[in-house]
Amino acid sequence: MRFYSAWVAALLAALTVLCAATGHAQSTRSEAIEDAKSAYAEARAALETGNIVDPAAMERRLRDLRDESRRRLASVDREVEGVRGQIEPLGPAPGENDPVESEELAAERTALNQELVRLNSQRTRINANIIEANDLLARISASQIQSLYAQLIVRGASPLMPPVWLGAVDSAADVSGRISKYFSDWAANKDESREYASSIGVIIGALVISLLLFGPVNRWVTATFSHAIERRRPTPTRRVVVAGLKMIARGIPGLIGGVIILETLRAQGVIVEKGAAAAQALWFGLIAYLLVSGFMSGLFAARNPDWRLGGVELKSGRHISALIITIIIVYGLKTLLDAILVATGGSGNLVRLIEAASAIIVAINLFLLCRTKLWSFGALEENQPSSSDIPSRKKPSGVRLLSWRLFRRIGRAVAIVTGVAALLGYVAFAEFAASRIYFLTIFFVLAWFVRATLKESAFWFRRRIKDGADTTDADNDEDEQRAANFQFWSSLLINTGLFVALLPALLVLFGVPASNVRDLAGQALFGFNLGGVRIPSIANFVVAIVIFVAVMALTRVAQRGFQKGPFAHSHIDSGVQNSLITLIGYAGLVVAFFASVSTIGLDLSNLALIAGALSVGIGFGLQSIVNNFVSGLILLFERPIKVGDWIVTASGEGTVKRISVRSTEIETFDRASIIVPNSELISSTVTNWTHKNRIGRIIVRIGVSYNADPELVRDILLKCANDHPLVVRYPEAFVVWQDFGASSLDFELRAYLSDISNGLKTRSDLRYAMFTALAEAGVEIPFPQQDVHVKSLPDGLVAQGPNSASA
Repeated sequence: MRFYSAWVAALLAALTVLCAATGHAQSTRSEAIEDAKSAYAEARAALETGNIVDPAAMERRLRDLRDESRRRLASVDREVEGVRGQIEPLGPAPGENDPVESEELAAERTALNQELVRLNSQRTRINANIIEANDLLARISASQIQSLYAQLIVRGASPLMPPVWLGAVDSAADVSGRISKYFSDWAANKDESREYASSIGVIIGALVISLLLFGPVNRWVTATFSHAIERRRPTPTRRVVVAGLKMIARGIPGLIGGVIILETLRAQGVIVEKGAAAAQALWFGLIAYLLVSGFMSGLFAARNPDWRLGGVELKSGRHISALIITIIIVYGLKTLLDAILVATGGSGNLVRLIEAASAIIVAINLFLLCRTKLWSFGALEENQPSSSDIPSRKKPSGVRLLSWRLFRRIGRAVAIVTGVAALLGYVAFAEFAASRIYFLTIFFVLAWFVRATLKESAFWFRRRIKDGADTTDADNDEDEQRAANFQFWSSLLINTGLFVALLPALLVLFGVPASNVRDLAGQALFGFNLGGVRIPSIANFVVAIVIFVAVMALTRVAQRGFQKGPFAHSHIDSGVQNSLITLIGYAGLVVAFFASVSTIGLDLSNLALIAGALSVGIGFGLQSIVNNFVSGLILLFERPIKVGDWIVTASGEGTVKRISVRSTEIETFDRASIIVPNSELISSTVTNWTHKNRIGRIIVRIGVSYNADPELVRDILLKCANDHPLVVRYPEAFVVWQDFGASSLDFELRAYLSDISNGLKTRSDLRYAMFTALAEAGVEIPFPQQDVHVKSLPDGLVAQGPNSASA
């Protein structure tokens, strides 16, 4: 007993300490929430008054506060879920007419509800702080963009003014002296430490290795892969591969060689902290030049027109490549000189002159690049190979040519504005435009190559699937339409994906702060809250679509596998096979739907509530659709009719071709399709000639003369039936003497066929045989006769006999 009392006391003490710690934590959290709110209020006041000393520091501070608020919100959400989990076992609160619950239970329920109210209050305040932080960050971003574009329209001294040139010349001499002194000091330091010769040897060795990568390795890759492919038949896929190999053959050696040289120079002390930016600018400019020049050689400047991706003449292609590469080289040199001037402290006049000169050169090259004669696509048809083995390339459509013409006009306008702005003194604007042209050129090259690679990979994959399928000449038109549809949708998907992938870089390129772009990308990838509702991310939607498509593809594979595997090697009826395959498709559709919905993050219980609320509307508004759907399921499970059955309905007669969710397709013997709602097949009478099996009976009626021997007629008819190959021996055929007709003795030949679908042909064959056999036996097949007795004749007509008016 004493031990039990001690244990209870210890437990109460622990609970007391835990409550105290929890209360202290809650107090600390409330204080942090209020502190964040005060910080946001101060930041808003500073923005409204324009009293911001360091916008970047304020932005970092707001982002830190927002991140803390998000972490705090996650903690509160976990606690809310925990409190709700404690309230749920207590059950609902008693109503007015319900028995009163115990005091302990009521006190516990009240305490938990108060805790839940307090946590929800904190969550509301935290969400308000996050919204406030987002609004402030958006205002800071807008002010930064506004400040950037305001600086672009500030006019300074024109680069044509003599003071600018004189100041630039003096600054250039000063920078040159500082660079010379820097290398002299480095050489002197190495000479003192007796490391000069070894350092020079190491640097020369790094240069030799880089040259080997640029030269022999480049030629080896080109000769081994590119030239080997070019000796084969040119196809769109191989053209893209050759262009990519040329770009990689130049870019990869430059990338590896640049790293070797930079690290060697840094290890030998040639590159210090101040010169690191200049070295990186040189390396980046070299990589950009190698990639673009390699791609241009495959895109426009290939010697063999059959391997040229761009549909222009060789001379025009070389001019286009030269102009684009000139833009890359000029702006790369400008970036290198800017980094050198920053490291050596060059004057503003020299920086201004370099930026103006590079902008003017880039503008001139862009203007020349947009000339119409360079983009003459008429040569595309003239240079087509004569051999039919080489796939031809179509001339661009009128819409594409019109868009390209508009694009060239915009390019010429940008070039003129950039050049004129640089001459008039708007150097910042001109440099901004030139830099956008430079980066857009690199983006265009990389995006074009990725786009072409993805498109050709998709087409190659489709061709491999098509080559493995059995096709006939009758399927050519349909296959061409499917190929056109595949090309359209695959191109749309690839273009959209590339645009979405490049959109963040384009936003940063045109002045949107990278932090804001990162926030937008994060919201798109991970979702965001709107009014307390969690909006799924684009990534979730994409994953959901991928899962849906993947599950449906696996379902199709499973259907084909069962159809070509177990079902093809079993004695299961074809109608049963079709029902099972259709049910597999329905099951896959249900699994794909719920899997994709769960991936998006939608609560399936909420969907159940919505479905319950809509059940009344479905019961009235969609009654016929639901009726047909349920009837379709009954047809699949009960199988009164199956695919391939010959049925007769009120809507028509024919063969069942397909049983879908809503209706059943019946193909008549005239090759017409009748779409019958499934409910009609369930509620109405249906004649199924092939329900259990395909054995059926046919009846052939015939009349013979009254002078014929009935037993002889019976024997002849039975012989005709037994001689026919489609008539089964069991059940046996038999003849029925149907009646004494008005003009003939009426007989019926009743025979059984193993496949009733051959009934029409068999009846026709039997009629031919019966007519021939009866004629050979001398049995007459009469036609209807009628005797007419005339009681009186008009005057002038004399009756010649009692049978004169017989017919």
